[in-house]
Amino acid sequence: MNAGLHLLVGFKGLTPDEELKSIIRDFRIGGIVLFRRNIQSPDQLLMLLEETQAFARETLGRPLWVAIDQEGGPVQRFMPPFTRLPSAQELALQGPQAVVEWSAKAAADLRRMKIQINLAPVLDVMPEGKSHFMEARSLGSAPERVAQLGSLWIKTLQENGISATAKHYPGLGQAESDPHHYAPVIRWQNEQAMQRDLKPFREAVKAGVHCFMTSHALYPYLDPDWPATLSPKINKEWLRQQLGFEGVLLSDDLDMAAVSERYSWDRMVRQGLLASIDFFLLCQRSENIEPFSRALSNAIARDPVLEEAHQQSLFRIEKLFRRHGIEPPLP
Repeated sequence: MNAGLHLLVGFKGLTPDEELKSIIRDFRIGGIVLFRRNIQSPDQLLMLLEETQAFARETLGRPLWVAIDQEGGPVQRFMPPFTRLPSAQELALQGPQAVVEWSAKAAADLRRMKIQINLAPVLDVMPEGKSHFMEARSLGSAPERVAQLGSLWIKTLQENGISATAKHYPGLGQAESDPHHYAPVIRWQNEQAMQRDLKPFREAVKAGVHCFMTSHALYPYLDPDWPATLSPKINKEWLRQQLGFEGVLLSDDLDMAAVSERYSWDRMVRQGLLASIDFFLLCQRSENIEPFSRALSNAIARDPVLEEAHQQSLFRIEKLFRRHGIEPPLP
């Protein structure tokens, strides 16, 4: 059934210890997400990933996806001697050539470490004239400028062998609280306000971005009932049908309070699959992997609608494998 393939998980430690090996073996996960806690030096990281991938190939018959938030500025998991990247805010001030140059440098570091997915760039459009918790991570408050620079960032990463991720769809720029701690509500007043935030994501699809990541915020203008991560209207109807995105859709971290403190695993799994989520991220609390994995397997096994959503997702993941020259291990 390959249900575990939908899981991208965080882990503790600098080596593939017994906990990580048991997570790979028991839950047959799709991949891992790296954080600063996993990285000490280039040699250490390369050894960690080579040993982990060897174990995965032996145990699962396939490699793992490896993803990382290497945005630059306040969110970058690599420290010197890796390249220290400017923030998105700084890149926007420097202009298109700087975006290309620094994105290529980031891709070179990631490729050297054999990491396939960068969870960047942030395409959230900031409000004009206000400070914002996402300000340093954003390319600005002009939708056209964010779209232009974001598309350059995406194309440069992907031309250098790294899958880019447009986030946090459909936009966190109007959020007044951080979804790590609260459940933000984005109150678009009309179609124009919505389209302003969607502009960079629309252009990311045109640029051929491989991955999208959802926001955990609630957008009553599009769906008054479910946050974006769990909303078929926002992801399936808007992102896939209206914007035409055919790639891989990642949830933001499901350990965040915005969703983990509001929904059961069963509800998250059902809504996520209906919303065409391909990879569910569980990054901070390893004790959540087992109950989420069980809920996922049970949902797919018991509901033909969710089984069909699962099969469609496998097709999208298979396509991503092929983009990276990996023969997909899927039926």
